[in-house]
Amino acid sequence: MDDRTVTGRVVALLDAVAALGENATLAALTRATGIPKPTVRRIAADLVIRRLLERSGDGYRLGRHLLSLGLRAAEQHGLRDAATPYIQDIFARTREVAWISAMSDTSFILVDSAFGSNRAEDLRRRRWPSAVRSDLFLASAAGRIVLGDHPELLERERERPLARLTWRTPATWNQLSEALRKVEDQNVSVEQDESVLGYSCVATGLRDPGGKLIAMIGVTGRTGGFDPTRLQRPLLAAADDISRAVAS
Repeated sequence: MDDRTVTGRVVALLDAVAALGENATLAALTRATGIPKPTVRRIAADLVIRRLLERSGDGYRLGRHLLSLGLRAAEQHGLRDAATPYIQDIFARTREVAWISAMSDTSFILVDSAFGSNRAEDLRRRRWPSAVRSDLFLASAAGRIVLGDHPELLERERERPLARLTWRTPATWNQLSEALRKVEDQNVSVEQDESVLGYSCVATGLRDPGGKLIAMIGVTGRTGGFDPTRLQRPLLAAADDISRAVAS
């Protein structure tokens, strides 16, 4: 939405980049924000200089300075401090990539992670979902936690074709809806080879005292290297403990 103030246009542009994900071209940002294209180009160029945006192919992506700000915000809200011991414990138990991501309106950011040298290359190679409007988001365990909590996002996504990232990605919206029903029933999302072949993930949500989803905690590893279903109970217990610590 273009409220015609400088601040409003900057925020609208950043929100649009987060929502569009890999499709944040100049034309797409102009359509999404309603801001004239020359103004979008000028604001985006300034945000790139300030490291709030980065050029990516023929479009833009969120910049590294926003990552720094997001981490500081998570620390100020106590999420990172509360979660770190549990992330370390889960890593020690599994030797896989343990992680926690914080939520915003349209995306989530990796707050903390723990992994060994045997998984460092995996962390670099594996794509991590960030924007709500992305195929990777729909196929990932963390993304499905968000979609299970916000059915309106799923309805909005139905307007476009469902892409398959691997042969195990749900092929129809009915199949994806069934996967989301399991998330709702179990409060845990398990994904095996559905976003990236060779990798599996299990995740659950953290909530504030009012029940609002604020973050996700999970474990990602190589398929066959660990059993995601065996980690459901430890993850649920960790999520409850971290949620209580953040709320106190």
